[in-house]
Amino acid sequence: MSMTAACFASRLRATSFALFVAMSIAGCGDDDGPDESDGGQTMDAGQFDAGPRRPDGARDCTSDEECVDEVTCTRDVCDPMGYCRNPVDPAVCDDEIFCNGVEQCDPRRGCVPGPRETCNDGDVCTLDRCDEPGKTCEHFPRDLDQDGDTDWFCPGGSDCDDMDPVRHSEFPEVCGDRVDNDCDDAIDEPDCGRAPNDTCEDPLDVSAGGVFVVDASSLGGDYTIPCAGTPPSGTVRRDAILTFTLGEARGVRIRADGPATLTGLALGTECGVAESATECSYGFPAEVRARRLGIGTYFVVVSSNAPGDVAVTVEFTEPTEPAPNEACDSAIDVSGGGTFTGSLVDVADDLSTECGSIGAPDVVYSFTTTADHDVRISAVSPSGDRLAWDLRSTCESSASALRCANDSPANGLVHELPGGTYFIVLEGTSSAEIDYTLEVELLPPTPPPAGDLCRNAIPLVLGERTEGTLADKEDDLVTSCGFDFRDAVHSFTLGARRDVTIEIDGGTASFNASVRGTCADGATQLRCARGTPVRMRLRDLAAGTYYVVVESFNAAPYAITVTDSDPVTPVAVSGNETCASAFEIPATGGVFTGDTTAMLDDLQTRTSCGDGARSTDAMFRLELTEARRVVANTGGSTFDTVLHVHRDSCANTGELACDDDSGDGSSSLIDRRLDPGTYFLVVDGRGMVSRGQYTLEVLVTP
Repeated sequence: MSMTAACFASRLRATSFALFVAMSIAGCGDDDGPDESDGGQTMDAGQFDAGPRRPDGARDCTSDEECVDEVTCTRDVCDPMGYCRNPVDPAVCDDEIFCNGVEQCDPRRGCVPGPRETCNDGDVCTLDRCDEPGKTCEHFPRDLDQDGDTDWFCPGGSDCDDMDPVRHSEFPEVCGDRVDNDCDDAIDEPDCGRAPNDTCEDPLDVSAGGVFVVDASSLGGDYTIPCAGTPPSGTVRRDAILTFTLGEARGVRIRADGPATLTGLALGTECGVAESATECSYGFPAEVRARRLGIGTYFVVVSSNAPGDVAVTVEFTEPTEPAPNEACDSAIDVSGGGTFTGSLVDVADDLSTECGSIGAPDVVYSFTTTADHDVRISAVSPSGDRLAWDLRSTCESSASALRCANDSPANGLVHELPGGTYFIVLEGTSSAEIDYTLEVELLPPTPPPAGDLCRNAIPLVLGERTEGTLADKEDDLVTSCGFDFRDAVHSFTLGARRDVTIEIDGGTASFNASVRGTCADGATQLRCARGTPVRMRLRDLAAGTYYVVVESFNAAPYAITVTDSDPVTPVAVSGNETCASAFEIPATGGVFTGDTTAMLDDLQTRTSCGDGARSTDAMFRLELTEARRVVANTGGSTFDTVLHVHRDSCANTGELACDDDSGDGSSSLIDRRLDPGTYFLVVDGRGMVSRGQYTLEVLVTP
């Protein structure tokens, strides 16, 4: 049938139908002639010659096949009027999963998720759950701690603390814990007595030494541990009192191991008086030590943050004298090298180290040489605690430190140390008083390995891969994103302003890297990043020499590559708030800037990536006609970004990849090889409130 004939047939059908309707209406009148209801007028068939009104946007058709709209959940129909209609059919979208809600049919997007079935019955006294096997909602009496007793704010409930399974109407009262355990509005009923060793009136005598087990379950919280601070909200701190009497001067060591929780110890001369405490510890475990206690009676407060047994070990030792080398003017001379033992018990914090702890006790050693030497230093604690030391030329000044080590053990080697007098400041931790062994070796001078120091940084050739290792390196420099790890130094030089990409690949080992203008000056740092591998992109660097400090906890090999390119001028983007208005990324990539502050949250991530990325987002679109490696990053953005990629469909269900913090700092980075197709890149924010100015760089390479 020709187009003209088809059109004529369509109009003929429409006119015939109109005449039929007109005749039907006329046939509904009475036989008594004209009256007021119809005005006595004859109906003019000419009013219906044009047929029914054509639906907006309707297409003419002669068969259903001509009405296909490529939306899977619509029925494609050519109606009797010769117009295409595409009514939705939500049943097609049903995934037969009850608890994720009823799927909907969007006439443009196809099947989309509907609201999840929350099963919320609006009653705060029930716990609501969706039962997938039964395809139904279940509602249970409110019992958050699952102790079998309903919250007493709800009908029939008698649990006075629905967050604590050992407080409810069926739980027996625990005497002495200052808690209403059985929910009868009475704390420690009159028939309760005080738990043993709970107060200064009934201390446990530990004068013989040994191991003593204290049951903290029934203890009250009567006293203060000066170094413990205020207990966390909801925590009941329980304490017991111990005492011992010395007939002669003795050293003492007391340790408290609690039930997988923090414990505290306070040793003093007056019971229950925090100001009299001469030793205090709060940790896991807690330990106090004293070199020499005089004749007299002493009291110990043992504290626990949880019920259960606390094992207290009390050990008396021969008294010892204070450390003789607490100050610079009393440093112990180790010029001959050797092994030296000591203790940081009752030692004050007089000096600070570049890599140690604040408030940690310290002692001083010194040596003098008349010629260049290598110096090897090692410090270890028999308890396995970390120690820190630094080697310096001026005792009172940590700024004169030549090397600092913090580890267990803390080891280091200094090459070609010039002749002169040097000091070793050895430091413990602020949480424990520990013993130590220090070893010092003076060796013939040897040159440092390449890249160990700023003065022998390894030069890099732009665009070439350079192999390196940390196995023979020492820790010389401090980075803002790292720690006290071995480090190696590389350098590269730019002859003009350039964009620079740095990649450090150590296989499965994690690395940190700092880029700076002056090697030994952390204040000139331009970027610091960590990762497996590390990737950094620095834009529009000025001509000059730059240093890359590479460090890792692992003494592992790695490869570093620095590439440069012409500076790229960022393209300011706005209005790309939805999938329909997504900004088109050129086939060669580019750098784009924008602001998500005033945008809406259109897409979220399917997984926990970026805590769901429910913040406002910006949309970009990339068309690939052949497979390409695509590297996208948000370095330089002002907020904690999340970057996710969707293929073909700009919808939550089309997520292909997602990243939160693989880039510099809190920026995002995705490096994928993508097949030909349409991709949507979404610049999002972590959680619900991360938004602001962003930078998106997209590199597209073969």
